Amino acid sequence: MKKSFRCVFSGVLLLVMIIFPGCAGKPAPLETQKFLADNYDNYLSLEAEELVRTGIHYHDQRDYQNALNYYNQALELAPNHPVILYEMGYSYISMGNNDAALEMADKGIEEAENRGYTEVIPSLLDLKGSALDNMGRSEEAINVYLKALNDYGVSNTFLYYNLAVSYYRIEKREDALEALAKGLAFNPNHASSNYLMGKICMEDGKSTQAFYALCYFLLLEPNTERALQSYNTILYMLKPEDTIEIGIGVRDNGAFTASDIVISTAFALDEENFRLSDAEKTKAKLYYIMTSLEDLKNSGRIQRSGGDELWWDFYSPFFNRIALSDYFDIYCKYIAISVDPDVDSWIENERNKIEAFFGWLNEYLE
Repeated sequence: MKKSFRCVFSGVLLLVMIIFPGCAGKPAPLETQKFLADNYDNYLSLEAEELVRTGIHYHDQRDYQNALNYYNQALELAPNHPVILYEMGYSYISMGNNDAALEMADKGIEEAENRGYTEVIPSLLDLKGSALDNMGRSEEAINVYLKALNDYGVSNTFLYYNLAVSYYRIEKREDALEALAKGLAFNPNHASSNYLMGKICMEDGKSTQAFYALCYFLLLEPNTERALQSYNTILYMLKPEDTIEIGIGVRDNGAFTASDIVISTAFALDEENFRLSDAEKTKAKLYYIMTSLEDLKNSGRIQRSGGDELWWDFYSPFFNRIALSDYFDIYCKYIAISVDPDVDSWIENERNKIEAFFGWLNEYLE
């Protein structure tokens, strides 16, 4: 059975990220998923739970040493408890102490196995893999991630993303792309997965896949250093290259070769739009590309192949729908805010339209 792609946006959260860009931050290369226990009382006494929650509060403030102080106090009440060991390891890895994080992960896994807390083990394995990869032991990290995925039947975007990072670091690029695609099937709104997907595809000359992944990434994270790099990459793709003529200079990209040609020749629209501003020219090219892949699919001129589900079933119809909507202007402006010096005034003037855009997206994607 094919996995369906479903995602829900929050216009409010995205607006907060624009207005206060520091909230988005620049994620670490690896993103270890926190073990979220809504009912800590299933694991800890009320006093120990309170200490752990206080530690998490300080961790979230990036005051890792204070967080560790509270976790150590909790350990006095619940010695070697795997949940506490996980939280300690998460703080250690966040402060760059990978050796200590690995020690906490190994001890936590052993304790979780002894106590039968199997639901905690995948998060501890994720932590262990992240520490190993940060230490340059990517092959070992891959085996740890695969153990979490295969032995414990856990499938989530964080694990697949971390697995992809490790594959990428040892030049197993196709394995990295496969892992990212599997992770995005669970949660297409994971910004780092879209970003890494776009980065690898761009490096490998897969223009269509890179274009759509980066366009989606910019919808999730429009105002960071990574966003600036991604938007400039898209602009680069829309410019002419000396070596490219119709069908020449485009690599074989399987089912997407025809759409790669569309991207590589989109610059030709500038000639007929020469009176327009640069922003309007870019908008015209984005519209042309975002509607062309669906046209190619519907006309039968390209045929799907295995592994293309993310683009065929999600990205392509998603962006085609945006391009044909009344919100295409908002989308084009929104993904370009990293290069817009007047972004603050635009947000203030268009706030209602921006919120309406994300409300429309929610209705479309539900």
